[in-house]
Amino acid sequence: MVVKVYISGISGNKEVKKRQQRVLMILDSKNIKYEIIDITEPGREDDKDFMQNNSKSNGGTVSDPNPRSPLPPQLFNDDEYCGDYDQFDLANEVDTLEQFLKVEVPPEISPAQEKTNAVNGVIQQNEDQNGSKDEEQIVNLTAESTTQPADAEADNSSHDVAEENSVENKTIDKEPSPVRQQSQEKPVEETENESKVISKENTPVKDDGVNENGATASREQSAEKEQVNEKDNLSEALIESEKMAASD
Repeated sequence: MVVKVYISGISGNKEVKKRQQRVLMILDSKNIKYEIIDITEPGREDDKDFMQNNSKSNGGTVSDPNPRSPLPPQLFNDDEYCGDYDQFDLANEVDTLEQFLKVEVPPEISPAQEKTNAVNGVIQQNEDQNGSKDEEQIVNLTAESTTQPADAEADNSSHDVAEENSVENKTIDKEPSPVRQQSQEKPVEETENESKVISKENTPVKDDGVNENGATASREQSAEKEQVNEKDNLSEALIESEKMAASD
């Protein structure tokens, strides 16, 4: 069952146009499905005859209270007549528009049900918020779980690099460079030279003049001794000769 609204798209009556707009606006606000039938469109002669023949109210206006034929808007539910604009407006005023249009009336909601629905709505919102929070936590946990292995790999790689650097440093320390060997050998030679110099400094240096004087002194003494010995020998020889002469 569909509500049909018969209108005139090219009507020169301003009041008719305003009524048509108001009917459509109210139906949209009530979320009532309807079908617009413009009797002035080409090929709509049968619809126009149907409206004029089946409309029980003429839809008189202030300017034309007694028209010759019914004026739009006229409302039908399929082929069943509902009424004209005045009847439509009255049903809207007394809140019986659904009965007027012969459509199903939505079930009435009591205040208690409205409160429970409101509470349930709040609870539902809270549950949705909690669900979104849980999803965010799950996403964060998954993100952390994915980033932790990457961080661990980065730490392990950095640790391995540090160990390699330490091993290289140790090997470098264990293997002295030629420069260091030369630097180590040079101090040994220098220490040996220094020790030789110190030993030379500690040993008394013989003076050349003293040595020569000592040598000459010993020679003179030996020459003197020889002279003394010769004198003694001569004196002994004289004594013996004198004794020999005396004995003779």
